[in-house]
Amino acid sequence: MGGRRVMKGMAAEPTTRWRTIEELDIDLLGSLEDRDKRLYALLSKTARYRNILRGKIKRLRAGSAPEEVRALLIQWDPIIREIKRLAQDL
Repeated sequence: MGGRRVMKGMAAEPTTRWRTIEELDIDLLGSLEDRDKRLYALLSKTARYRNILRGKIKRLRAGSAPEEVRALLIQWDPIIREIKRLAQDL
């Protein structure tokens, strides 16, 4: 029975802590979640752009004309601007 009392006390303790944190730091939690979403967006855009660059590097190595690759990269300028904006928001 002694083991049950310990287990029962341990199970109740984290709930009490969580409620205390939730009541005191709800604004902090909200701001951290917001930052997490912005960071995820930044990483997602960066990964997308990196994949594009990787493809263009392969094309250059395969003998494509540099002008062709430059023209293709220019169309991705909006992604670069979005990455910069997201990075500034952090």
